[in-house]
Amino acid sequence: MDFENTLKLARGYGFLARNIIAGKVTNKVLDLLAFLDYRLLMYLSMWHPDMESRKRMLRKRGVNIAAKAWVDVGVWIEMTTPQAVILEDYAKLAYGVVIYAHDAAVNSVADLPMRVTPTRICYNAAIGTRSIIMPGVTVGRHSGVVPGSVVTHDVPDMTVVGGNPARQLFTDEELGLAWQEGLRQQPELYYDHPNPGRAPETPLDGLLTWREENLPIKDYTELRTGTPFDYILDAKAKKKG
Repeated sequence: MDFENTLKLARGYGFLARNIIAGKVTNKVLDLLAFLDYRLLMYLSMWHPDMESRKRMLRKRGVNIAAKAWVDVGVWIEMTTPQAVILEDYAKLAYGVVIYAHDAAVNSVADLPMRVTPTRICYNAAIGTRSIIMPGVTVGRHSGVVPGSVVTHDVPDMTVVGGNPARQLFTDEELGLAWQEGLRQQPELYYDHPNPGRAPETPLDGLLTWREENLPIKDYTELRTGTPFDYILDAKAKKKG
């Protein structure tokens, strides 16, 4: 291996090691702060850099989160009645999602009680960035909510909704087949990514044939991140060449 490649690998793996060590130290410090100050627990349940830590803190607040749910940073799950929010396995909440389970709008201006209705994100449902899920809504299994939507009514299984208020846009089958056709038409736009948040089985499995077609899909590791991780990719690419 030439000196240039050795230097690239040293910088890349040095960056990786430094961030792993710093991440472990940061996690321990933030966990301690959340333990000492409940206000910070509320804040860190949204912004802690480690997802498993965010999930653990949400559980401490009372949110019902399955082990394999996926919660991005910046997700706001209501603070008044968090125990009425249920996230099932492989439910996915993208950045900035807001979930409510109580309604105190009238209670705040008149002598009327607050209403609490459980809100559920079902198995393998995905909620897009900055969407709002209103109290009492159930987002069905294998369903999706496009970014920026306000969901005021239940979403049936295997359905994609969007808008304000959200309405049905298409079914899972329609979306999956359209995505696959786009992949066939412009494979250069797509990257094979083994997403850890993906459910092991879905109703779309029998419809998807693109792997058998051997389309020229790039591997996700070819994507550049703008960090020294790219040095590792450059060195490996040169070695292959």
